[in-house]
Formats: sequence, structure tokens, C-alpha cells
Amino acid sequence: MNRIEAVLFDFDGTLWDCEPFIFQAYDECFRQHGHRLSDTTWLRMMGTAGLSPWEHLEQLTGRRVDRAAAERLVRRRTDELLVTARARSGIRRLLDEVDQDGLHRAIVSNSNRSWIARYAAQCGIADGWAFVECADGDLVRAKPAPDLYLTALARLGLEPGQAVAIEDSPAGIRAAKRAGLRCIAVRTHPAVEGADALIDSFDRHDLTSLLATVTSAVELR
Repeated sequence: MNRIEAVLFDFDGTLWDCEPFIFQAYDECFRQHGHRLSDTTWLRMMGTAGLSPWEHLEQLTGRRVDRAAAERLVRRRTDELLVTARARSGIRRLLDEVDQDGLHRAIVSNSNRSWIARYAAQCGIADGWAFVECADGDLVRAKPAPDLYLTALARLGLEPGQAVAIEDSPAGIRAAKRAGLRCIAVRTHPAVEGADALIDSFDRHDLTSLLATVTSAVELR
């Protein structure tokens, strides 16, 4: 059994609870066009770079949508709503435990570096990361491709069996599994599946019990 040396965290939806606010911003835009954003479309978008719902909205309306205007509206509304978003309950305690046990921790995300810096600071979780590995608009490297996780492992000098990924989206789970990682998923949507373990909240787990969900004989460094 490889010892666990690192915990690799997705950012959006995993470290902070932003997804309901972003969904609301898109749904409000859909409603302006007389429709609602479906759970199926949202789940397909979650954690995936380069996907937008506008083609789906055009299918629903039967006409072209001014996508640039719609994106501006969603960005403005998202900024307004995310002012109140905070770190997930229990995550600060978990990060402290990772540090106390001498494990590496890194952020592995499809989001842009500036977005991560902004909202990590807002949530009070900006410090202590070994590094941030993010797509920064590179759709080839973005999840569900395994590239971001493989690069993170290489930067740490670790094999996949020495790290655990924590995710919340289907795309993120696929990326982690394709990189050979064990993956724990926070259940942010009823249809999220494919991870080695699913949890409802960080509040119910300390570090040891959390890692024990993906291995029966966890060894910490």
C-alpha cells in the first residue's frame, strides 16, 4: 500500500460552495428567454471548461441567442451573487489537518488563476497550497482530460497511488480517475457518480476517516 503523501483539491464546488449561485445566474438568463436551465444541462456543464448552455437555449427558443450579451449578463450576475459565497463547511479544519499531518496539498482546477486567487482569498483559504495547477483557458488540458492531475503529480514527484483527489463534478471525477488517482467526491448533485467514495459533507469526516473512504489501510506520511 502506497503511503498517502498529497491531497489534490478541485476548487469550484469542492473547496467553496459556488455552484448554486452560478446555476442561479444562468437560470435567470434562461428565464429571460422563457425557459429554465435543466439539471441535465447543468450537470453536463459542471467542472467542464469550454461548454456553455447557449446552444441548448437556442434549441429551446428556436432562434439565435446573442451569446456575447448573455455571457455578460451571467458574469455580472455571478459577480453579484458570489459576494456571499464562502468556503464549504468543515474545509478549513480539514486543510489544517492536512498541514498538521505533513501532507502536500494543491489545487487542481479548470478555472483561471485570477478567479482562484480572488475567491480563495474571499473564503479565507488562500494560504498553504504547494501550488495551483489550473487550465487557464487551455481546453486541451482541462478536465475531463487527466493532464492537470498528471502535471500536479509530476510537480510533486509522486505516483498516482500516493495521492487522493477530492472533486465534485463528473468531469473532475473522470479526470482524476484517468490520471490513476483515487477520488473522493462531495455530493453536490444527486447524479454525481464514478468516484471511489461519495460524501455529503466535510463536517462528518476528519482527515483519517475521509481518506479511509478510499482505502482500508491508509498510511499517512
